[in-house]
Amino acid sequence: METLRRSDTFVVSGEGLCSEIDYQVLTLLYQPIIGQKAFTLYMTLMNLMNRQDLISEEHYHSDLESFLGLKVSEIEEERFKLEAIGLLVTFFANDNFTYEIKLPLSARNFINDGILGEYLIASITKTRFKKLLKIFKVKAPNKKQKYNISKAFNEIFPALEATDNEYESDLLANKTKSFAKLTNYNFNWRLFSETIVTDMYDTENLTEAVKSKIEQLSYVYGLDELKMAEIFMKSLDENNQINIEVLAKNSRSNYNVEPIDPNREEVPIKVVDTDNIANYFKTISPKDLLAELGDGLVSTADLRHVERLIDEVGLDSAVVNVLLAYIVKTKGNNLPSYAYIQKVGMGWKRDKIDTVDLALDYIKHLDSSKDKPQYKKSTRPDVKPDWLEEYLKENEGDS
Repeated sequence: METLRRSDTFVVSGEGLCSEIDYQVLTLLYQPIIGQKAFTLYMTLMNLMNRQDLISEEHYHSDLESFLGLKVSEIEEERFKLEAIGLLVTFFANDNFTYEIKLPLSARNFINDGILGEYLIASITKTRFKKLLKIFKVKAPNKKQKYNISKAFNEIFPALEATDNEYESDLLANKTKSFAKLTNYNFNWRLFSETIVTDMYDTENLTEAVKSKIEQLSYVYGLDELKMAEIFMKSLDENNQINIEVLAKNSRSNYNVEPIDPNREEVPIKVVDTDNIANYFKTISPKDLLAELGDGLVSTADLRHVERLIDEVGLDSAVVNVLLAYIVKTKGNNLPSYAYIQKVGMGWKRDKIDTVDLALDYIKHLDSSKDKPQYKKSTRPDVKPDWLEEYLKENEGDS
C-alpha cells in the first residue's frame, strides 16, 4: 500500500463509547506512553463516531489535518502507535480506511499487563508511577472488629414446592459472545476432524470461536472440509496452536491464488423463480451470488466484505445475500466500498432485519418509496439475470 494521502477517505467504527473512568485511564496511563498527539488522534476519532450506531460519516484525511493541526505523514505515525498499543485496528480497501476504535484496558489490567506497566514506569519514573497507583486504588472499608450479620436466603424466603424448572437461553448476560450462524450450511466436522493430524492438534480443543470462524471461511470462500483441514494445519504456530487471524489470512490467500482457466466454458445463468426467491437467497453461496450479479468472477476483496458482514456486523448469512444483491442493483451494478456496505449492514442490524423474509419486505418498501434517490448508472452494461428488479416491480403494488 502506498503512503497515506490527504485524499484518502476513512470512516470510524467502534465497540462502544468511553466512560469517565476510561478517559482517566487513557489520560494518566496510556498518554505518557503514546504521547499527546496520538492521544488527541484517538479522542478525535472517537468523537467523530455517531453515538447511536457507533460509525462515522466518510471523511478525508485532509479533514484530520485540519482537526489536529498535523500533516498527514504525522497522523500516520501517530496512528501506528495507537495500533501497536491496542487502541485501534485499521482496515484498508480501495483507497478507503476503516478505523476501528478499541476501548482501553481497565486500570487493573493495564498495570498488571507487565509490558505496559514497565513502559509506563520508563515514561514517568517509578516515583510518579506509585502516585498514579493511589488514584486508581479502591479503598476497602475497615472490617476490623465487625461481624457479618447478613441474613441468608433461606432465613427470609420460604421453601417452594418442587416444580420443573424452565431454562431460558436467549436472555441478556454479561461477557458472553454469540457467534454468527450460517443459514442452511452444514459443515462436516467429522470429516474435518478425521483429516487433521491428531499428533499435531486435538480437534477436541477447538473453541466455539475457532469453529465458528472455520465455518464462516469455508462458507464464504467455497472451501470444503478437506481444504479447510489442510489450511488449518498450515496455520498452526511452532507450538501447534491456532491463530484465527492467520487461519483467515491463509484461507483468503488460498482463494486468491486459484488460477482461472481461459478456456473455461461459460456457466449458464440460473433462472430464478421470483415466487420462491426467499429460498434462493437461503441456499445460494455468496460467491455464486456475486458471480451471477457480476461478470462471473469474484474477487477476494468482495468475499472479504461478506466475511466481515457475517463476522463483525453479525448479519445472518442469507440476509447478507439479500443486502449485497440490493446494493449492487441500486448502485448501477457495482459493488461500492466496504465503508458504504458496512453502514447499510449496521443499519439493517440495528433495525433487527434478521431473516430473508424481513429483508425482502424491507427492500420492497424502500424501492416503492416515491422519494427514492436516483443513482448514477454505470457505463458497464446491465448484468443478467434481472430477477431482483422483476421481483421488486411485481411487488410494488403490495406496499
